[in-house]
Amino acid sequence: MEPTSPSILNYTIGKGIASLKRLDLAEADFTPMGNCPAFEFTPDLETLDHFSSMAGVKSKDRTVVISKSGTLKITAEEWTTRNMAIALLGSTSTNSAGQTVIDIFSENSIPCEVKFTGTNDVGQKYEWHFLRVEFVPSSAISPISDEWGQLEVSGNVVAVNSKFGTVTHIGGEGDNPSA
Repeated sequence: MEPTSPSILNYTIGKGIASLKRLDLAEADFTPMGNCPAFEFTPDLETLDHFSSMAGVKSKDRTVVISKSGTLKITAEEWTTRNMAIALLGSTSTNSAGQTVIDIFSENSIPCEVKFTGTNDVGQKYEWHFLRVEFVPSSAISPISDEWGQLEVSGNVVAVNSKFGTVTHIGGEGDNPSA
């Protein structure tokens, strides 16, 4: 059970596992992307303001949301052909030597169902579930570096039957496993 605020047990140092199902390949199971040092969801809401004209200076008296969207950005450190295919917007095939080949930009987007499962030791744990994310390349990919190589992908979070996804509290610091 989640501690009631205020509580230091609600301060979080986030860690977790990013996994996805490729919808274009009709994958049945989520597959982890490996070590991901960044997983960021950015909401993008468009609002319409209304101003009263009944006084000498107009005053804002209402704001409504008129569109909802969001972006999901994931930074992966494991250079698997699966992760690279998403970062390169490519399809994969196998050549005559049995090697996997990625056809760069052969796709317009890579649609995935995405799940992030919190595994942190400090704070509360949540599972984020995005029903559909349309991934497209979002940053440079550098095969030469003096640092750990990273693959960054961003995608538009798309509604499925008017629902974008869910965030579920799955436990955390202060839980009593014997209760």
